[in-house]
Amino acid sequence: MKKVEYKENLKKLIKVKRYLDESLYNGHSLVTYDLLLRILESNLQDKPTTIKEVCTQSTQSMLNTRKHLNYLIAHGWVELEKDAFDRRQRLLKPTDKLKKLINELGKNFFD
Repeated sequence: MKKVEYKENLKKLIKVKRYLDESLYNGHSLVTYDLLLRILESNLQDKPTTIKEVCTQSTQSMLNTRKHLNYLIAHGWVELEKDAFDRRQRLLKPTDKLKKLINELGKNFFD
């Protein structure tokens, strides 16, 4: 492994974390990052995930997961949509605000 390459990649990772810390709500944690990645990944695969799926797949407590999910919704990063096939289910989808953040990350850190 090249030491210079390692250091440069580590610096980028630290900058990404700082950028996310400034962008997301106060009090976010690794749970927040995990939730965002799960929601974004399911959206990328055109298979929106449900609240239940996200909560049961999390390694964190259901209460903590749900708390951060509520913060993401309240701060406009994620939105809820009713499932067309099962009206009891609520699907989690990234908002335009979150998509914009992802695009900014891509432009600023992943050239």
